[in-house]
Amino acid sequence: MSETITTEQVWQQVQLLYHGHDKQIADADRWLKDYQRTEGAWISLEQLLKTEGLNEETQFFAANTLKSKITRGDLQQLDPKAQEALGGSLMAHIYKFRNGPMTVRKQLCLAFSSYAGESDKIGSNIVEEVCKALGSSPDTMPVLLDLLTLLGEEAARVQEDSVDLPPDQHHHLYTSACQSALAVLNFTHQCFSSLQGDGAHVKQGKGQVMTCFCRWLRFGTVPPEQIVQSPIVHAALPAIQDADLCEAASDLLCELAYISREMPKGLPIFQMLTAALETFEGLVKKAMQEEDDILGRSITRVIVEMGESYAPILAQASPDAVRMINLICLCASNPDRRIASITFGFWYRLSESMKEFPEETRVKCVEAMEAPLSQLMIVLTRAATFPEEHEEWKENEQDEFRNFRLEALFDAVLDLSSMFGSLRGLKIVLPELQKHVQSCSWNQDGWRAVEGCLFIVRVLARHISTDENEVVPALLSLYTHLPEHPRVRQAFTVVIAKFSSWLNLHPEALGPLLEYVVRGLGPSKTGTLAAESLQELCDDCAEHMTGSANLEGLMQIYNNIDALEMPQQEKILEGFGSVLARTPSEQMAHMLGIVSGPPIRDGMAALERHDRALLSMQIKKLKTLLKGGVSACDDRSGRRKSCNKEVLAKAWAASFANAWPMFEQSIIQFGHDETLMEEVCRCIRSAIQAIGLEFKAFLSPFATAAVNAYIKHPLSCILYAVTSVVSFFGKYPEFVGPLSEMLAALSARTFQVFSSGEAFVNSPDIVTEYFEMMERAVRRFPQVIYSSPLGENALSCGVASLYTKLEHREAIRAILSFMENIVLSDANKENQELCRADREAAMIFLVGQGPGPCGTSPQPRGQSMVQALIYAITTKPSVVIEPVATIMYDLGRFMPNQRMEWVMAGLAVVPANVLSQSAKGMF
Repeated sequence: MSETITTEQVWQQVQLLYHGHDKQIADADRWLKDYQRTEGAWISLEQLLKTEGLNEETQFFAANTLKSKITRGDLQQLDPKAQEALGGSLMAHIYKFRNGPMTVRKQLCLAFSSYAGESDKIGSNIVEEVCKALGSSPDTMPVLLDLLTLLGEEAARVQEDSVDLPPDQHHHLYTSACQSALAVLNFTHQCFSSLQGDGAHVKQGKGQVMTCFCRWLRFGTVPPEQIVQSPIVHAALPAIQDADLCEAASDLLCELAYISREMPKGLPIFQMLTAALETFEGLVKKAMQEEDDILGRSITRVIVEMGESYAPILAQASPDAVRMINLICLCASNPDRRIASITFGFWYRLSESMKEFPEETRVKCVEAMEAPLSQLMIVLTRAATFPEEHEEWKENEQDEFRNFRLEALFDAVLDLSSMFGSLRGLKIVLPELQKHVQSCSWNQDGWRAVEGCLFIVRVLARHISTDENEVVPALLSLYTHLPEHPRVRQAFTVVIAKFSSWLNLHPEALGPLLEYVVRGLGPSKTGTLAAESLQELCDDCAEHMTGSANLEGLMQIYNNIDALEMPQQEKILEGFGSVLARTPSEQMAHMLGIVSGPPIRDGMAALERHDRALLSMQIKKLKTLLKGGVSACDDRSGRRKSCNKEVLAKAWAASFANAWPMFEQSIIQFGHDETLMEEVCRCIRSAIQAIGLEFKAFLSPFATAAVNAYIKHPLSCILYAVTSVVSFFGKYPEFVGPLSEMLAALSARTFQVFSSGEAFVNSPDIVTEYFEMMERAVRRFPQVIYSSPLGENALSCGVASLYTKLEHREAIRAILSFMENIVLSDANKENQELCRADREAAMIFLVGQGPGPCGTSPQPRGQSMVQALIYAITTKPSVVIEPVATIMYDLGRFMPNQRMEWVMAGLAVVPANVLSQSAKGMF
């Protein structure tokens, strides 16, 4: 876009933006966005704002664009003299629009406050300059208050963002604000005293004064003793009941609480605010009685801000402190959950403050707070209860309530339980739950309170000791008395799962609760939760599931599992795999044969009928069973019975031998089907993890099938499966030769795929999986890779990829990780002699001659790699910087002379349009 643009052109485009048809609006929007970034816009915007008679739309666009250019950092388009002049020009525009339009005035004030934060051309006494420019007449008082308010906000923001400044230095605007704060506060008092009466105009002015006064309090130049004498502060207490002033008044009172949090400095304000607690309590009750949400939200904000600011004092649990905690509990009982949730952050602050006390002191403080904390737990159960109107909710309202419970309420319950213990919380909730369960016999709507209590129990359950023998049995025995409502069944089903560790140590209670969970299975949300809970029970209580009664029940579920949705099947099968891994050794092979038989049989039948969907489903079943077994063997919690990995591996090997023909034929028959092949490869990966060394019987046929399939249909999932094979079997010398041959064959086909630069861009999944596979090979048998053509070809491929337009982050990460492992060569660092030999081989490999990048003359492989890395830094996404820096650092540790030589050579051939000469020098 040309830098010379007339105001007429801008005006015409703004009119089209607001009043044109669809295409004109889109074109005008593009034109104006381009215009806003130009240097010439500064001049034409100034002219627009000076022009008389323009409509509000054009004036607003000009003011808003000025603000955007300043906040975006476009001030650098102006020379120092023009930057300095901009401040005066902005003040002139603000004066011109002092009486409106208000939308334009607001944007200009925002522009000036941003200018004050971004430019160092602002004077040392900003208030004097602003007042001088605008005057102090009643005509300019509103705009002056607005501007000072925004300047106060901007000063606080820029200081907070100036993290790179030394602790003893401040942003220039913050310094100016601190010097001017007393003058601003005096000015607000003058304005406040001039506002007499109760008219709408006066109230608006008082609100502006309170807001401005509030924004300048944080600069700390007025001592608290003077602040509490301020008529503005005294006016804020009654003003909180005025709908027109409550927001400004509550902001001010919150700010007073915040700035007085440090004792004894803040004591005068602390005493003033706490003396008003009785008044605040009356206002809270009034707001709830009259259902006044505005007053309720305002007074709750003030009380909670006081609580959070004074949390260290309240944590000491003096009688006055307990009184205030009671008041915050009262606020938490507000039926409007948006107001009630304002209190939730306080309980975290209180709990954190109590953690600093010695144990004996903390216990005494909790005892002193027991009444309000116990009441709060009941209040939270009510907050968790579905309201009567929930059936009329729209989807967004349902989502809002679900998020409220799972986030804000969940955290509040945890914070409360951290103070007096989850068991104490459970003891409070249980009588409430029992009472509501009994009420369901005559109150059909009583399920809501039951479900709300169960939600709180769900939060507490994981933190209850498995040794507890009183409350938990009473709680879990309620299953026979619960109302038969879907939400209640869902809630109790989740509760049972949360107590799975407890049930593992109390197996006598497991049977009937397991039946309760199983009865919920089916095509519904209840069924999904039942499947998830059944998986947790299988994981934690597996040793008890192998008993005849429970195992028979599981087998019945398994035999009818096809009636369930696939996500539910996967959860149950994974849990079932965990149970099978812990069956007695003498039964394990037999049980695995019974369980794996149907998927193998149905999978072979699906192959004959060319039914891909059914075949994929059977393979997924086997994969999930394997995954459950692997999970059981990897358990490190110590809560579960360990499984016999050797016996499990042999048992699964026997079953996998029966399944292998299905996998082999699937690869041959459907090697082109990416979705099916992904399931096959995931299952093979799980099989390797479960079977371990026993998989060697299938290694040769797998290699043959994988290579043949990849040659015909190069799919990334095949490389993914091979990576697992290399990762496991690469540790054993006897398998290195066959693995190298397999990698060579797969690499040859991969290099054919990457015959052009576009191929890297079009196949990022293959790039990712190939280099992850080669990285694993470098870590398992590095010397073999370095001494064969495979290493040189793979590195050359990686170098070439960095010169393409490839920007896929995972793909680039895999390439750089492969290179980093070549340089580092520390896979065998536990064996110093072997690690030294690996690094020597890597250095020989890197200094050896290889093809230059992009068809250039042969040069050291390391030089080609470094040159590509330098190019990548200048052309690829910023995520490459850290891994490239790591590679360069490691290269300097092991090959410092070569690194310097290669960097210099690499910089020399980087084109000037990619990296300037000055940038090369800095590098």
